[in-house]
Amino acid sequence: MSNNILSIGLSGLNAAQWGLTTTGNNISNAATPGYTLEKVSYAESSGQYTSSGYLGNGVQTTAVTRSYSQYLTTQVNNTTSSSSAATANYTMISQLNNLVGDSTKGIASAIGSYFSGMQTVANDASSTSARQSLISSAQTLADQFNSAGEQYDQLRQSVNTQLSSAVTQINTYTKQIADLNQQISAATAGGQSPNQLMDQRDQAVTDLSSMIGVSVVQQNGNYNVFVGNGQPLVVGNNATNLQTVNSPSDPSELTVAFASKDGSTQTAANTQYLDSTALQGGTVGGLIDFRTNTLDPAQAKLGAIATSFAVQVNGQNALGIDLNGKTGGDLFTAGTPSVYANARNKGTGSVAATFTDATQPPTSDWTVSYDGSSYNVTDTSGKAIGSITPPATDGTFSGLQISVSGSMQKGDFFTIQSTRGSLDNFGLSTTSGSAVAAASPAVTSSATANTGSGSITSATVSSGYSLPTDIALTYNSTASGFTSNVAVTVGSTNYAAGATIPYDSSKGLTVSSNGISATITGKPSNSDVFNISANKGGTSDGSNATAMSNLVTTKSMSGGTDTLTSAYANYVNDIGNQTNQLKATSTSQTALLNQATTAQQSVQGVNLNEEAANLMQYQQLYQANSKVIQIASSLFQTILGALN
Repeated sequence: MSNNILSIGLSGLNAAQWGLTTTGNNISNAATPGYTLEKVSYAESSGQYTSSGYLGNGVQTTAVTRSYSQYLTTQVNNTTSSSSAATANYTMISQLNNLVGDSTKGIASAIGSYFSGMQTVANDASSTSARQSLISSAQTLADQFNSAGEQYDQLRQSVNTQLSSAVTQINTYTKQIADLNQQISAATAGGQSPNQLMDQRDQAVTDLSSMIGVSVVQQNGNYNVFVGNGQPLVVGNNATNLQTVNSPSDPSELTVAFASKDGSTQTAANTQYLDSTALQGGTVGGLIDFRTNTLDPAQAKLGAIATSFAVQVNGQNALGIDLNGKTGGDLFTAGTPSVYANARNKGTGSVAATFTDATQPPTSDWTVSYDGSSYNVTDTSGKAIGSITPPATDGTFSGLQISVSGSMQKGDFFTIQSTRGSLDNFGLSTTSGSAVAAASPAVTSSATANTGSGSITSATVSSGYSLPTDIALTYNSTASGFTSNVAVTVGSTNYAAGATIPYDSSKGLTVSSNGISATITGKPSNSDVFNISANKGGTSDGSNATAMSNLVTTKSMSGGTDTLTSAYANYVNDIGNQTNQLKATSTSQTALLNQATTAQQSVQGVNLNEEAANLMQYQQLYQANSKVIQIASSLFQTILGALN
């Protein structure tokens, strides 16, 4: 009997020791990342049959198990992925927002300074110092645009660098998970779960989720990990490595693809790229989202402002005469649409794109793809813009003239970047102040002998003008109209030389010829003469410079609703608004992650108060069973004494 009591006491002592060991392990790992609370499971030992009934044989320790919740762990992984994506996106857009700065400074201020300098030239067109000061303002503006382009390029390079770093970490985690799958499979062959290895694997999945959004499928004790629509990263003890490679549609950007299994170099044709559905969540998803939805569109919008500015100024300068008496040339260089053939194209076709109206250039990136019968034009979101159906080889789409040529194969596609390159390509075409065509090619005048109150405005010039034969408009009070020495046009009506042109002093009269026009107003007297003639010299004339300075108020952007400066202000405000929205999203996602982690830790985490209570409980259990053993030993000694 004493022997049975001794074995019972020993089983209890062993159970208490397991409890103390497990509780101590919980306490020591209370701050260990990924540690899951462990609990000891006990079962009563099988009884021993006697004629008086079954006698107990003590207790046995069946297992040390984890307090694990698959649901809560999955929730933590999902929110970790979302929070990391929001944080990465917000971090990058905050840098962009800091670079952009105040909507009234930087580029906006430089644009305003340039047009103010142009007005100074208009006021004193013969002043070489005013012209050189204008050139200095132009160079400042060009530097501002170029600096912005460099900053965008640096941010894009930063995204590339971070993507490469994230992919390296992803490969580390997937290999760790695959190795742990193998170790866990081997360890569970003995019938017990290797809790420490399973904790490490769960932590590796959480770390992986911070890099990229994944789904985990448990199969035969293994964690199989997938991205996107089921592309495998880990299957059993096999991990598939990822790599960063040049995007096939944009060589300035990196994207993510599967690495070859044997480590061999891949070509664009045999590389398996991960599509946008797979590159979501985690740091990778946040970086891709920032680049696609913020960085690229913002650079294109600012590039559109640079393009429109250059084209408007160049266009107006071409309508004037410079200080050397020559027709004005370009003052600025501006970017043109860039077209990239996808690196995976199999055909030999090509695509070209030009602006239909460069004063209002489109800002989005487009794709032209060939489906075997038509060339389909879509935006970056995949929304259809239009198509070109052979035998046609070109078409106009929202501000772009697109032409296709050569032999394409089904699946070939091209990326069109309308204005993203304009910032880097913006510059001055000349550094000579004399190149500013401040003078109009035509001047107007009233005859000195005029006695009426009529007057004539400065001449305005439109594209395609030709220097006119001097026009003399003579008022005939009897006919209540003017006669011209040459054929002219009023509105849509053409008048031959000598014909009477009706005149209403309450409405005025705008006369044009060969792209040059002027307006007569007031009440002229009989035989009053008004002249429109070629500007022969015009070194002091600043009328065309005035027209150029007025471009600052011309609503040429956003479909004719914004001026250059208001378009820039909207560009800055848009980035600021996106920054605030992403800040709120990041804060919200962090709060959700904290909630999910708290819920998980309420089940899986170590509560030191509870463990302290367990420690005392197992200590008492140990002491009590020691007493049982002591009594059993004493009884045994008593029996031995009685036998002696």
